[in-house]
Amino acid sequence: MGEISKEAVAGVWPLQLGEAHITMTFPSISATAIGRLLGSIYGLPYPIGFLIHLLTLPLPVLVAVGMYVATGFRRYQLTSQRVRIRRGIGAREVQQVPLAELDSVRLQQRPGQNYYRAADLELVAGDKVLVTLPGVPNHEAFQHNILEARAALLQVRECVNAQETAAAASP
Repeated sequence: MGEISKEAVAGVWPLQLGEAHITMTFPSISATAIGRLLGSIYGLPYPIGFLIHLLTLPLPVLVAVGMYVATGFRRYQLTSQRVRIRRGIGAREVQQVPLAELDSVRLQQRPGQNYYRAADLELVAGDKVLVTLPGVPNHEAFQHNILEARAALLQVRECVNAQETAAAASP
């Protein structure tokens, strides 16, 4: 059974309660050069791409297993305050980007990633790319979630600051 959200407005989380988990995704094999090459081949017109896919079926499975083991089960987590890159069974944090620092999230779809419905996401502040998330599946939804979480965080902070200013100004 699904869990019912406790926040009054979806995605808006009180700052006093700390950080809330929003979503998490694992990169697809399109994060690797071999995966993108396979995606380019599998994306050929119907009979050719399909037949090659059938003949090489174990290969993408082996690439996926190898990728997850080699990267320590890397995954991308979005919380109410930041985007994290985590690894390992214990979810050790490798890198993070606070949502308040982001200006935009750019999509970079490399050749072969279209087959997997994936793309690289670049988290941008000003003209500088803070971090690139390679091979994000359902990239448009994850990009939208990041931008919505950022907007919610900034609006909550603005409201809290306005309340604090009003409380300080009142006698």
